[in-house]
Amino acid sequence: MAHQHGHGFKAMMTANGRMVVPAPLRKLLGIEGKRVEIFFRVQDHEVTLTTKMQALRRAQDRLAEVAPTGTKLVSEELVEDRLAEARREFDHE
Repeated sequence: MAHQHGHGFKAMMTANGRMVVPAPLRKLLGIEGKRVEIFFRVQDHEVTLTTKMQALRRAQDRLAEVAPTGTKLVSEELVEDRLAEARREFDHE
């Protein structure tokens, strides 16, 4: 059973490495009832997990800090292709 502790959450991992992401955490991340890809990052022996969409937003924010406003880094065609691909993935979830 998972328990919320302040801003953290607790879950049990089985011997074969399976773990259930606690429902309150799924709700907080906006992934409740959805099939999503989760990224794990290890730094200084601590693990952070994030969704694919959150990782993308973080990368976009970082890029916005270094690219001048209005700078086009990719073609409109590439953007449209990626948006269409994302829509297809979302429709299959």
